[in-house]
Amino acid sequence: MVTAIMTDVSKNHVFHKLFLKTVQTTATILLMYPAYSTAAEWKIVPRLNLLETYTDNVTLAERGQEKSDFITQIMPGVSLSGTGARLKVNVNYTMQNLFYANENNRNRTVHQLNAKENAELIKNFFFLDSTANISQQNISLLGPLTTNNENITNNRTTIKTYSISPYIQHNFSNFASAQARYSHNAVYADTGGLSESQSDNILLNLTSGSAFSTLGWGLNYSKQKIDRLGTSINGLNRSVENERSTANLRYRVSSRFSLTGTGGYQKFTYQSITGKSAGAFWTTGFVWTPGERTSIAANTGKAFFGTTYMLKASHRTRRSTWSLNYNQDITTTRDQFLIPATTDTAHFLDQLWTSNIPDPIMRQQTIDAFIRDNGLSASIFDPINFLTTQFFLQKRLQASVALSGTRNTLVLSIFHMLREPQTLGDANDSLPGINNLGLNSNTKQIGGNALWSWKVTPRTSVNIGAMFIRSNILAINREDETKTFRVGLTKQIQPKLNGSINFRHVERTSNQIGSDYRENAIIASLLMSF
Repeated sequence: MVTAIMTDVSKNHVFHKLFLKTVQTTATILLMYPAYSTAAEWKIVPRLNLLETYTDNVTLAERGQEKSDFITQIMPGVSLSGTGARLKVNVNYTMQNLFYANENNRNRTVHQLNAKENAELIKNFFFLDSTANISQQNISLLGPLTTNNENITNNRTTIKTYSISPYIQHNFSNFASAQARYSHNAVYADTGGLSESQSDNILLNLTSGSAFSTLGWGLNYSKQKIDRLGTSINGLNRSVENERSTANLRYRVSSRFSLTGTGGYQKFTYQSITGKSAGAFWTTGFVWTPGERTSIAANTGKAFFGTTYMLKASHRTRRSTWSLNYNQDITTTRDQFLIPATTDTAHFLDQLWTSNIPDPIMRQQTIDAFIRDNGLSASIFDPINFLTTQFFLQKRLQASVALSGTRNTLVLSIFHMLREPQTLGDANDSLPGINNLGLNSNTKQIGGNALWSWKVTPRTSVNIGAMFIRSNILAINREDETKTFRVGLTKQIQPKLNGSINFRHVERTSNQIGSDYRENAIIASLLMSF
């Protein structure tokens, strides 16, 4: 039941824990270091978003079983930003209240939160990073896929994360720099094969300084322990450790080109279905920076799980941003939720508009408007991070380009991701209504996005978007394709009042009988800021 998946805040104890963690961390910083808060520039922007949606298939049911509905959404929110010499705080919170004309027993409240903080507690020595996030995500590749909370499915849940990371760093003149970091984080899911987990991490590294201008070096050690609070064997909580030691070299051939190499040892304590969970690794590659706005890094090597490849390339001009990335590593669903976003919508547009909109507050407001007007989520560029307690080898390729003109913005993105399980699926990975996921099978996702925004007048813009994703579960020969098309008109009615109307069409085809569906929806909204 969706009402069990997304509960009201009064019944959501995990939400309270997460919220309190965020408040306590921020309050501690401000109380212990009042000079930081008074020196920082603070800005609070309350807002209220009102939406009315008509959909001809509110449950994304198969053809012949569609149900139409009107959905009213009342979404108060607030943005908080604080910027100072030694403190940076950004918080964005929205309370989404959904009311259904026909399915009124599914009325509910969900929350979205994106908060991060960076503080320099002792100048040039002691630092603190913290984050907190609440979002709604798809659970499985087999269920209906949606980027909004309007549709009523059993394939969507609330994910809550937080992380706290104090660290110290010190420079030994021009000889080397050292960092010692401790991180504690937690991931909670309301339902579906992830459960609750906490992780403690230690990271130590020593990196050569400017004295080593030709041959640079580095030493790194990390250890992670994951405790799965909701998953147990014989009544005992299960934990997994990941320990890694690395040495790296960088030989500077010229001021713009360097050769790189790494070597080390990694060990996981999980029981591997491949027979391998530890071993030595090495890589060799290069770093090339032909210009200030262009960089390319690539390497190849061997690890206990096979041959490895890595590519990271970016190029930026005044009117465009380009990126191409490929990486592969052993990871988990929970760790993917905690990785800082580097290719999501907001980050990508921030890179694009850095030159054109130098003021960070104005740039963030422009980014938020673009995401809202196109009906986007913050991770629109990403494949589905479906929920599972497994460890898997993830191979991911992603390419994106954004072009910005005087009146037009165009964003294109494609991705290809393969996941190969390294451990058996847990009992909790069987999800109500969408069982037999083929968890011990490889899964593949291919997709792309195209977004175009045209500013017809200074206060009116037309937005067109298209998304495509094809998912395959190889062992059971399951293939699904989901296509989404959206077109809308946005107008600034008053300086702090914006209105928009959008049309959305979603269609899914599958080689599994009973999994096809189609939806058409019209969405009208008013956004007021104060």
